[in-house]
Formats: sequence, C-alpha cells, structure tokens
Amino acid sequence: MRRNRSPGAAAATRLPYPIATGNAEARERHTALAAALRDVARPRIRQIRSVLRAWKPCSPELVDLVEGDLFAFTQRDPAAHGSWREVVGSYRCFRAVLSYRLAHSILGAPLRPDADGSRLRMLARDIAEQAKVETGVEIHPAAVIGRRFVVDHGMGTVIGETASLGDDCYVLQGVVLGSTRIADNPQGRRHPAIGSRVEIGAFARILGPVGIGDDVVIGCHALVQCDIPAGARVSVLNHHQEIRGGTTIGITAIEVIGEGLLLVRGSGLAHPGLCVEGLSDRHQNATPVVVLDRGSRHLLLGLDGTAGKPPAHVRLAVPDGTSTSIPVPRAAGVRRTRHGGAGSAASHAGAG
Repeated sequence: MRRNRSPGAAAATRLPYPIATGNAEARERHTALAAALRDVARPRIRQIRSVLRAWKPCSPELVDLVEGDLFAFTQRDPAAHGSWREVVGSYRCFRAVLSYRLAHSILGAPLRPDADGSRLRMLARDIAEQAKVETGVEIHPAAVIGRRFVVDHGMGTVIGETASLGDDCYVLQGVVLGSTRIADNPQGRRHPAIGSRVEIGAFARILGPVGIGDDVVIGCHALVQCDIPAGARVSVLNHHQEIRGGTTIGITAIEVIGEGLLLVRGSGLAHPGLCVEGLSDRHQNATPVVVLDRGSRHLLLGLDGTAGKPPAHVRLAVPDGTSTSIPVPRAAGVRRTRHGGAGSAASHAGAG
C-alpha cells in the first residue's frame, strides 16, 4: 500500500459541477430525471403514499441529488461522450443509483401516524430488488451514500445495509462492500465506511466494519479487511501457488514493509517443520531467505541479496509435501531504493 493522491481527487476539485437552472436544457434535464424517478416509483406509488405522510417521487431535493450523480457520470466517464441524455436514456448503472436514491428517500420520509414501519422498509427494499433484477447492481436502501456517486458498468456490484460512502466516489463492476461472514452476521455495523473521493476498481472486495480514508484508490481484485489511511493506493501485486499435503498453509496478504523486508500474513505459519527458501525465476535455489520474526499468522522475511541475485519467489514448505510459492514483489528487491506498496492474495468471504 503506498500513499498517492487519488486521480479522483483532481476531478473532485472541479465539483460541484456547474448546473444551469434557468435555461431550456436545464428544464429538459429536470423533466427527464423527474420522469425517471416517477417511472421507478409508479408500480408502488399508492402503497408508498398510504404509509408516508408527505412524500413526492420527484421532489426538488431528490431531483437535485440525482442530477449531481448524473453530472458526475457524464463528466467522469469518457464513454458517456459528455451527454447527460445518453446516460439518462440508456445507462442501466445510472438507473441503479437513481433507484437507490428513491428507495433511500422513502426510508427517511415521515410516516403516517397509523402506518407500520416494517411496511416502509419492505417498499424501499422492493424498489432495490427490482433495480437489482433490471441493472445487476444491488444497493441496500439503508446504505448512506454521499453526493455525485457513480457506479460504472456495475454488474455484480453489492453495497450492504450498513455501508457508507462519502462524496464523489466512483465504483466499478463486481465490487462488494460486504461483511466478513457468509451467514449469521451480527446486527449493527458490519460493512465498510468509505471516505470521499474514493475510487474502487473492478471486483475489489472491502469486507467488515473497516474505515477507508479520503482519496484512496483500491485496485482491481483487491481484498481489503483492514483500515486504509487517507491518500493510500491498494494494489494486488502477487498471486501464490499451493500444493496441499496434510497441512494447511494459508496466505492472505503479502506486504512490503521496507527494503528487503517482506511480511507474509496467513495461517499455519508457525508449523515447527516449516522451511522457507528463496527461488530464482526458474524455481531453482537462490540466495537464502532469513526468517526475522514468526508467529501463527505472520512471517517477517529478510531478502538478502548481498551474496547473489535476490530471490524471485519464496517457497514455504513442510515435510508432508504441503508448499506455497509466492512471487516476491519488485518493491521488495534489495537493489531498489524506493519502497513499494502492499498486495493481497485472493480469498473468499460473504457480502451479507
């Protein structure tokens, strides 16, 4: 993980986008957004009004909020060609955000005195479920999302009930803001809190009640289960290969923490017979790797390149034949003068 200014931060300095309200195009845009909101609400409008005391599917506040999302999408996605009409008329992922805004507004509206609150939740969830079917994007109506939010491509993206995102966030397809367990998750906050101007790449998974700071960029396929400081960049730099015997060695993360220092996180790393060796590009013996510190869930390795070429891979093996080979990130090389970031290996967890 390395500190870096988010590319979205530069774009966000131009926000909020200038939105004209006194010309024909602005009126056309407002009319189109109001019509889209009414279209989503129409199948349930009578049920919603029977529960809520005062609610309009196209209130000025809601139209203004959705218009901010529209302008962010139009200006930040070059495939939109700068056309808000194209986004409103054809982008399913924008429709998913619009549906979320509508469902979320229902949850926040005042109830009639004799209304059942559970009915309100059911109606909001019904809108979210319909949007999931139509768009492939699932955003829980109770999630809290700031202004100028973009889901681009979007298919398979899931945002959980207690997740929160700040302003000017940009999310791609297959992203999961989920919890750490598949089933039987506890009540209360169990999803991430994302800061402002955060960009999340395709198929990234951020799991659990972790905090992601402002201006963070999370790369494609990253797995994040810990807090990330503001301005950081998270990238997947390495994958590992496993051979399984009777022992389990699990690798969950590989982190470069200094020149020639590699921190390996996982399970089974305190096995008494564990052997650590460095290998060349052709998986032949190379300079030995020094184990500087060891625990059940971590290994601190020193890559000593003074006697020859530093290892390209590190193999962890136990006598029963179980082994795991992981490539060494370039940032850990002893001949480099700058330190790199953190990579994460893939694992699976739930989104509930």
